[in-house]
Amino acid sequence: MIGRYVSDLQVGDVLPTMEYVITPFLVREYCHGIEETDERFLGAGAHGPQLVPPTMVHTDKIRMLEHACPEGAGPVPRMQYEYAAEHVRPIEAGTRLRITGEVVERTERNGRERLVLAFELRDATTGALLTRYRDMAMLNFRPREGA
Repeated sequence: MIGRYVSDLQVGDVLPTMEYVITPFLVREYCHGIEETDERFLGAGAHGPQLVPPTMVHTDKIRMLEHACPEGAGPVPRMQYEYAAEHVRPIEAGTRLRITGEVVERTERNGRERLVLAFELRDATTGALLTRYRDMAMLNFRPREGA
């Protein structure tokens, strides 16, 4: 555990490393949830190994934050504002993943705090980099009057 709430995180905080196997079942359930129908992700057909949809990286962020900050977002409203993911190579279902993350920036502008987290996904067996993910959330987010 790093902080009670996500809003407690500070620059330099390193989230606990996590490892898990991204199972074919988990990939299919995610695909059903986002209405993804491509057979490469569902594991149907003769398209080679079942692949993980690139957007599934969001679930790794959520998994790490729930582990590091067990009481959730906290009393401070938070909104995901922007993210960028660099996918170095496709991830196959059944791969053992190692996820690392840290807080790389926390700044304030116009009365709103910005929290930036950086994550890496690696093959836990080979150490090969699979994905880099950068997530920016706005804390104290409230819509402006008239917006």
